[in-house]
Amino acid sequence: MKHQKLVALIFCLAIPFSVVACNSTNSGNSSSPSSDSSTPSLMIQESSSPAPTSSDPSSQAVGSAPTDVSSTSSENPSSKAESTPSTQQEDVLKQISGALNTKVPLMLPTNIPVEKNRYLTATTVSQTLNYKVNFYETTKTAKINSPSVSKGTLIATLEGIKYKGTASAKASISDYVQINAADYDEFVDLGHRIKAAEQAGLGHQQLLWNEGRWYIYLDFPSDSTFQTKDYPDSRQLAKDIVTYLDKNMLPAPQKIGVIKISNWNTSEDTTVQWQDNQTVYQISGRDPMTALKIAVAMKAK
Repeated sequence: MKHQKLVALIFCLAIPFSVVACNSTNSGNSSSPSSDSSTPSLMIQESSSPAPTSSDPSSQAVGSAPTDVSSTSSENPSSKAESTPSTQQEDVLKQISGALNTKVPLMLPTNIPVEKNRYLTATTVSQTLNYKVNFYETTKTAKINSPSVSKGTLIATLEGIKYKGTASAKASISDYVQINAADYDEFVDLGHRIKAAEQAGLGHQQLLWNEGRWYIYLDFPSDSTFQTKDYPDSRQLAKDIVTYLDKNMLPAPQKIGVIKISNWNTSEDTTVQWQDNQTVYQISGRDPMTALKIAVAMKAK
């Protein structure tokens, strides 16, 4: 027995990396891994091996568009390099900014709402004291100001006009009203501590209210025959607008801003207009919520 232990000791000294074998020899008849002092370090080394990469689409990085994730095939990794809708919009908005040559302080939205599987494009016009951008959505990508743009659907129009002075810029917005509660008999609670004055006549109904320096005017029919398909309940539309603006900030007018909404199936139209020093900006379009989302996304360039 002594001869065997001596051979084992010589073997361990000759091969210093056989620590586990030596320990198990010197520990008597104990063969349990839990009694091996070297075992914990081996276990840590094994647990640090990288876990297999999941192919589950839900493991994609936060912020990836759900439609992009679901349409990406695991068998075709190259499809992941295709432009996402947000990247395509960024490219178009950069093209628009580069195409505008004007002395008007430039403001553009950072994003535009488009339908699923549609692409943003635009036409631009600019002069020294004004500029205009028509935003379109198309079924295929189209370079701005190209003939194919007109085949798309108009989303909204953005305009910027620079006046001689602040007073003339303010005067150009003639529809602003500061609501005086004493002038109205009926009010509608729109939530978020806002009540709109209500008035009616000649088949029209209006809801009028102020939010900060903004005046909001919603005109809709008394006869349900003329209600729109998208917003058949105009009072609910007004509540939805107030809820949206409670969470999203419109540009801050220097003096005044006006939002006018015509919610008729014969004349669906929305304008968002505000003054910033000598400049007046205006967004117009058919859909009121789309116009508001574009206004909220406006940033100086």
